[in-house]
Amino acid sequence: MTPFRPKSDLQLLELLFLLLLFAPGMVLAQNQWSGSPTVTNFSRSDYQAGTQNWTIRQDQKGLMYFANNKGLLEFDGTNWQIFGLPKGTIVRSVAFTANGERLYLGGQSEIGYMERDEKGQNVFHSLAHLIPESLQSFEDIWKIFVQQDAVFFCSEKTIFQLRDNTIEAIAPDNSRFENFFQIGDQIYVQDKERGLFSLKSSQLIPLPDGERFSNSRIVAMLPYTNQETLIITLTEGLFLMNRNSIRPWETDASDFLKTNQAYCGIRLRDGRYAIGSVLNGLLIIDSKGLPMLHLNKDKGLQNNTILCIYQDRQQNLWLGLDNGIDYAEINSSFSIIRSVDGIEGTGYASIIHQNNLYLGTNQGLFYTPWDNQRGPLEVEKFKLVENTSGQVWSINRLQDRVIVGQHQGAFYLDDAEVAPLSPIQGAWKFMALEAHPGYAIEGTYAGLALYRNRNADRPDKAADWQLVTQLDGFNESARIFEEDADGHIWISHAYKGLFKVELSDDLRSISKMTTYNVSNGLPTEIFLYVAKIRKELVFTTPQGIYRHDKATDRFVEHEEFTEIFGKGRNIHRLQEDELGNIWFAVDSDFGVLKVQEQGVFNKLELAYFNQIQEDLVDGFEHIYAYDEQNIFIGTEKGFIHYNSLHNKNTDFPFQMLIRKITSITAGDSILYYGFERADSIQEPQAFDFRMNDFRFAYSAPYFEKISHINYRYRLEGFEDQWSKWAFKTEKEYTNLPAGDYKFRVQARNAYGQISTEAHFSFKIYPPWYASLYAKIAYFLLAVVVLTGLVKYISRREGKKTEAFKREQTKKLEEKEAAFKKEVEKSEGEIIKLRNEKLRADISHKNSQLASATMHLVQKSEILTKIKNDLNNLISEASQDNKKKIQQISRAIEADIRLDNSWDQFEFHFDQVHEDFFKRLRKQFPDLTPKDQKLCAYLRMNLATKEIAPLLNISIRGVEISRYRLRKKLSLDSETNLVAFVLDI
Repeated sequence: MTPFRPKSDLQLLELLFLLLLFAPGMVLAQNQWSGSPTVTNFSRSDYQAGTQNWTIRQDQKGLMYFANNKGLLEFDGTNWQIFGLPKGTIVRSVAFTANGERLYLGGQSEIGYMERDEKGQNVFHSLAHLIPESLQSFEDIWKIFVQQDAVFFCSEKTIFQLRDNTIEAIAPDNSRFENFFQIGDQIYVQDKERGLFSLKSSQLIPLPDGERFSNSRIVAMLPYTNQETLIITLTEGLFLMNRNSIRPWETDASDFLKTNQAYCGIRLRDGRYAIGSVLNGLLIIDSKGLPMLHLNKDKGLQNNTILCIYQDRQQNLWLGLDNGIDYAEINSSFSIIRSVDGIEGTGYASIIHQNNLYLGTNQGLFYTPWDNQRGPLEVEKFKLVENTSGQVWSINRLQDRVIVGQHQGAFYLDDAEVAPLSPIQGAWKFMALEAHPGYAIEGTYAGLALYRNRNADRPDKAADWQLVTQLDGFNESARIFEEDADGHIWISHAYKGLFKVELSDDLRSISKMTTYNVSNGLPTEIFLYVAKIRKELVFTTPQGIYRHDKATDRFVEHEEFTEIFGKGRNIHRLQEDELGNIWFAVDSDFGVLKVQEQGVFNKLELAYFNQIQEDLVDGFEHIYAYDEQNIFIGTEKGFIHYNSLHNKNTDFPFQMLIRKITSITAGDSILYYGFERADSIQEPQAFDFRMNDFRFAYSAPYFEKISHINYRYRLEGFEDQWSKWAFKTEKEYTNLPAGDYKFRVQARNAYGQISTEAHFSFKIYPPWYASLYAKIAYFLLAVVVLTGLVKYISRREGKKTEAFKREQTKKLEEKEAAFKKEVEKSEGEIIKLRNEKLRADISHKNSQLASATMHLVQKSEILTKIKNDLNNLISEASQDNKKKIQQISRAIEADIRLDNSWDQFEFHFDQVHEDFFKRLRKQFPDLTPKDQKLCAYLRMNLATKEIAPLLNISIRGVEISRYRLRKKLSLDSETNLVAFVLDI
């Protein structure tokens, strides 16, 4: 290929212009060394439509549209929706008007446009009726070009030009059209038999040298320079066309394009070109034709046939495939290094050494030559370093030597080969001791080991590290440790706490070990990590970042970091990379803190990469910064390559959309589709009080790291605060009271950027009994009621005055009556007191009577007993004594009969019982004295055995007497004798 030489100053200026124009792409080519961009796959089962997708466009709100075999496919970042054509034909092409209000569609024997109605729903309007009847049976519309005053619908047989609501047909001469292109306002048409033409004023104008494409298919025509156009063909490679000629353009990508059959292509915003092939995926080339990026099925695509390409607002690529849709994040600062590149396993360590990139995983140490200038078609896959199979924990640079820490021990690394260094199993990490030059510490599964550089005194020799000894006194796992300014070693253990180890003067042993816990100011004893940031030891905990106060030997919150990250947050890890950037994993946030000036906290720039957080290896987060363009991050699926100089605008504004509002009360009927016409003003919608349940569906058409977009919402008039960030894309409200409302919603992407706000204002009318008219009626009614009430009160007060007079008179009379009543009451009190005195006297006499009665009972019992005893003595006494005893017995018996205590008893008994004996004798004159006594004793409620001695008879005799008394009193068997006596 003949080198290009400028023939004039003008051509030299053009060359300089090209260099400036394509400089960003050239820089990116050198930086994108290895790995592939993230590719998100959308299969047919995801979008529930046809397999093939022919054209892709994005509207002004960010929604994506796909010409699909089953119709027009719409994607808002959350949901897919399909709009079928009336005839059910394939949609091959779509194109927006300049204002984005109208989307033209083309299918088989169908042309028309989609436009939003009053509710914001897409509605199809056919234009086929404008086509002459003889031409209405046409084939697929493969391209649509929208110009200021006309729209062109292109099929292989006819181009339909729509202007002023009329259609003009443009047909080839005895041939068929092959393809159609537009650059600016110029339309180009390829005729299958006659080659390339330009379309001007409905006329096809042959292009110079255009006939060379009469038998080959052009797949794309793209702007190249102001004077030249890039032509991409199916099998013949690339061509450059100017005003006078068309010439082949042989580049490093030519063989790939010819072999794999280019099918489509677009010019990217940075000046590069994306070309889709039939057989081997996507190829991106720069302005020189150098391959920059290659994506195929092995690198994340669903298949290798690309039917269309579109670059969205975020400058990433949508690929319409022969089966599915893919989203390639080519504008991302991150690329992925994974198994397709030759490495296997989870990423734990990385380093660039001796012009090789080494990546350590749980399956071994892999390497590949480090060469930024090689293209993506020439990248050599990673190879396993011999004898390194198994877990790699770390790769450490100690002076000019590189040491690999593995499960089976430590090894030197040199020219993609390893040599044994130490047989101690479980080599976590190596660290040179700053306080003791020439010495290094190794952390292992079971403590620490000391190493010495035997060439420490010979700077002309490579370091020669030798194991000195394993340090006794600490036998816990030592994976994370750092050295402080005093030469002490701080070791953090995720489950056993924090330790400080002090070495002896000869470094051969541990002289002191101190354990720190909550008693020393730490908030917890687990998940503690020590890190060295700007030569200061900091300690991360699940409740914030701490530092050690040497004066008090206690831990206190780190003021500067707390100010940056917030108080009490769960700090998983802090790590300072080789460039001085501070990487953090805090709660669910992951990112980097870039220091713009000297010191830690002078001028800071926080960048969030939350999309990586879920892929990190928890507790083993690894970041290696070779330079600003090449930073490697270990993940569970391999490694991520980060270019911090990639000029990605993460502050790109993205829109929040309310996609649908439905009424739950009305059977989930759709009230609003989230769009207004440009010429309409959205007024708050009003709803009946019964329609007070709503479901809001929303989404943000931001497609990078789409699974990391979360949302917050607020209903003004009902909620005072925003909700917490969450991933759900619907919110329901039920039983809303009458009032004015405004639903507001925002999104936040993986970079921490917050979207614009979408809102919907509405009001709910109160029920009729709470409406304005009802309130006016209530007011008038209240006035009437108050007026009537005033009149009523006036009349009532007059009546009250008269009633008051009457009441006063009545009160005087009542007072007199009350006085009389008081007098009577006083007399009654006197009588009551008298009665109480009488009752007291009666109670006293009754007590005396009971006492006398009991005395009689006791006396009778004693005399009866004495009499019985004397009678018992008669048989034993002499004749003289018998006579005396009989005399005494007769005297006692006479006393029992003639006891004069009865008269006294009767007197007291009548006083207590209100002349009982008089009433008894009057009612029953036939009763004997003995019967009267029995009645008295019964009225006193004495028992039969108590009555027997008083009557000087036996208990049987008392029972016979009671029976006889019942006869004399004429009582039946059911009448209680005692109760009857008490009633006399």
